[in-house]
Amino acid sequence: MNHKQITTLWCAVIVEELIRQEAGFFCISPGSRSTPLTLAVASNPKAKFRMFPDERSAAFYALGYARATGKPAVLVCTSGTAVANYFPAVVEASADSQPMLVLSADRPFELLEAGANQTIRQQDIFGNYTRWNLELPEPGTSTPLASLLSTVDQAVRKSLGSPAGPVHLNLPFREPLEPEAPDLDHPWSAPLEAWRASGDQPWTRFALPLHEPAAKSIVTLRKLLAQAERPLLVAGNLDNPVDGEAVAALADSLGVPLLADLTSGIRLSANCTPWQLALQNNAFTERFQPDVVIHFGGPLIGKQPATALRNHPPMHYVVVREHPGRFSPDHNVTLTIEAAPASVAEALEAGREPLPKHDCRDAFSAASRVIDEMTCSPDEPVNEISAPRIVSSLVGGEHALFVSNSMPARDMDLYAAPMAHKPLRCALNRGVSGIDGIISTAAGFSAGLGKPATLLIGDISLLHDLNALSLLGNAANPLIVIVLNNHGGGIFSFLPIASQTDRLDECFATPQNFSVELAARTFGLDYACPQTNRDFTKLYTEALERKESLVIEIKSDRQENLQLHRSLKAQLETIFETASCFGNS
Repeated sequence: MNHKQITTLWCAVIVEELIRQEAGFFCISPGSRSTPLTLAVASNPKAKFRMFPDERSAAFYALGYARATGKPAVLVCTSGTAVANYFPAVVEASADSQPMLVLSADRPFELLEAGANQTIRQQDIFGNYTRWNLELPEPGTSTPLASLLSTVDQAVRKSLGSPAGPVHLNLPFREPLEPEAPDLDHPWSAPLEAWRASGDQPWTRFALPLHEPAAKSIVTLRKLLAQAERPLLVAGNLDNPVDGEAVAALADSLGVPLLADLTSGIRLSANCTPWQLALQNNAFTERFQPDVVIHFGGPLIGKQPATALRNHPPMHYVVVREHPGRFSPDHNVTLTIEAAPASVAEALEAGREPLPKHDCRDAFSAASRVIDEMTCSPDEPVNEISAPRIVSSLVGGEHALFVSNSMPARDMDLYAAPMAHKPLRCALNRGVSGIDGIISTAAGFSAGLGKPATLLIGDISLLHDLNALSLLGNAANPLIVIVLNNHGGGIFSFLPIASQTDRLDECFATPQNFSVELAARTFGLDYACPQTNRDFTKLYTEALERKESLVIEIKSDRQENLQLHRSLKAQLETIFETASCFGNS
């Protein structure tokens, strides 16, 4: 076979094996050096792919797809800075254990560090943020195709392993890059005859390990709970909905408080009690000090629970999650159990014993009424608290929700209303909590779930990923984008620096005066700007029914928003200062 035939078969084998390993969705950015890979994907009728002019957006889209499906999307790009643009999403995927596969095309050896155009050192470009990285040889008959297949299998396995995360394969190609039909009877491809004939069986199958808890760990946890006077369950960042449901069932059967973070997947369920509201109150945390905390999953959005536990350390702090890495930001964890949270929760529920009861229903009902009265009156202006609260009360399980970092995440976590509908999939980029790539991630999340989604995002986050609005005209990505526009980084008004400098706007909030409406119109998207809570409720209800992309702008004032938050917090404090929630407190 000639060079073009060898390269064509080389890439066809890689793409086919990825599909057989259920990594058959490709996010491709156009480029010359990646031509053999791109056309191998396009030529395979089983492959699903989408083209992205911007590699940075493509990578975040792949991240959202992984959050929805638990499977890696495959990123394909050309050489040079194209692959470098994947870096922010790779970091987020690594920090939050999301699978991702990067296939970067590269120049051959003789062009490296020789002044050749569009050539950088791509091997190991992501450093420690990958679970595995490897540079493949240039296509040639001296490399057995079986080794190529097993390398692809290993890449998928490492991406899905524990912890899951990004894998990078760097693929150098020599010109010419155009495809040519290979000779499948050539001796080099003969060993693949059985593989080709099998239709859908990968070269190497693998089974991921089951993370079941050790019996001794369950005995220890039961003993701790039996001895506890004020136990507290915490549901942090959980990827699998099954985990959240099992933890919620455990809390219900034990009758103990459950602090369910927005990232747990159960914060928006109908029966969730928002304990984060109570833990904002210093008087409450002074009186109610948990002696045993069992923390399922990863981090929390709010700082208040960690502050309360830092000020009043529990005797036992247990962390349960599948990730083998250390999770103890305050270095107060006394026991770590590496196991699936659902398996631990189910084992504890099976052997449950009576525990101290708590009843905060009156306090939380009163808090809910105050939030509605102060922020959600129908004829009052829609604001940064009422918007997430109204969204959470209306969105249902046939829809999905993605929430941007900074204030939208905090406000949804604190002030979301109890859902009247079945639980929905809700996701955030909380691995490193960046505000970049949010629209792209939300679009990928929607596509991975195969259902429309709502995105709650701030104006600065929107600006970071503005070109991703181009993704939303596609029927596969109906996304309702709700932009909370306070003309700058509103979160800085809540930080200590706000009272210590007269250069808050200049150096921190950095107000931007771009037009959200013109941005939406530029990308062919419908736009609306409701003025009151009543208007917003009606508009959002209709948007949910249409299942089409729409940009909704909520105009806000940073100072007024700050005062609203402070006034609401003061009112809630009067409720929780005297709340009695533990029977033996």
